[in-house]
Amino acid sequence: MQYFINYYTDDEKMILFLPVMMLSFVITIFMSIHIIRSWNSEDKSTSKKINEIIYTIMALAFGIYYPFIILKLGGSKKGIFFGTAIDELTLLGNLFIFGVMMGIAAWGVSAKIRTIRNPELLKEQNNYEFFCKKFLEEYPERSKMQRRITHILPGATVTLIIVLFSFLQGLLGDSWSSYALFFIVIIGIDFAFTFIAQDLIRLFDFSYMPPSAVKMCKAGLTSDELDTFSSTSVMVFSFGPFIFLTFPIFFIVLLITSVSDAMASIIGIKTGERKHCFPKSTDKCIEGYLAGFGFTFICTIFGVLFSNFFGLTNWSIELALFLAIILSIVFVLIDIITSKVKLQDNYLNPLITGIVFILVLISLNISIF
Repeated sequence: MQYFINYYTDDEKMILFLPVMMLSFVITIFMSIHIIRSWNSEDKSTSKKINEIIYTIMALAFGIYYPFIILKLGGSKKGIFFGTAIDELTLLGNLFIFGVMMGIAAWGVSAKIRTIRNPELLKEQNNYEFFCKKFLEEYPERSKMQRRITHILPGATVTLIIVLFSFLQGLLGDSWSSYALFFIVIIGIDFAFTFIAQDLIRLFDFSYMPPSAVKMCKAGLTSDELDTFSSTSVMVFSFGPFIFLTFPIFFIVLLITSVSDAMASIIGIKTGERKHCFPKSTDKCIEGYLAGFGFTFICTIFGVLFSNFFGLTNWSIELALFLAIILSIVFVLIDIITSKVKLQDNYLNPLITGIVFILVLISLNISIF
């Protein structure tokens, strides 16, 4: 098997990246078609149009830089079963990203066949207007809370994967962190592509929606997203560029976006009528800002200590405290800005936080790679 993989030249190996790249490009095409055909809709605000364009660009960007993730993480490392780590990561990507999405596509086709055989399903179960009506009836504060709790999952998932793969150092050697990061990429992209697929089914033809996938579809939506893409997937794509940098940058940006943002919203929701809105014409509140500041501070300190513990960096606690203060202030500023400018903080938060993070490190002459 090792001989079979090594038989290919470097140029020919690039072809092996194509399944995932082409999947990303096809998804981008369908997203673009939706944008074009709904552009003149009276119900769609300018901010939604901008968000949709940015979501599409980020999905396209992933398809372009995906091979470079593999080349960066694989490097010149040896593989376990094949000749190089690059060969193994390429195979894993094709199996667990392209392969999984082909399975989901087959699942959607099976749902379509069911509606063809039983047209009665199109009246309610596979009727999007009926879905929207039921969704709005069942979207109380509790649903908002549940969605925010699931917002924390990316941070918990990355933490767990790093811990688990650290136990495999005996098998993987110095490559353990590269394999861990690539599994994080696989899980994240499967998650993002799955929600994008659901979005496209919702917006194009709901007869392809499997009944058992409806609950997942509801979990990733807000009442403002019924005519547009869910912001759930874009959060994952916004982490992508930071995978090329040193681990604590990627990890801290991810923690702030997933945990701090979720906790700020949860505190705001829990405060209820007692909250002090700021700006007054928005639903953002001072209590939420304080929670966001506090959890951003905690996430930054935890991110540095966690990375140090697993040998992924050697930053000092003084640096961690300095970064925690800067990033906490940035988080609050982004939250205030997005309360007035109706752009999604699911991509603004990681991108702006990450850029400020990088600039601070560069100004301190600390390597970002």
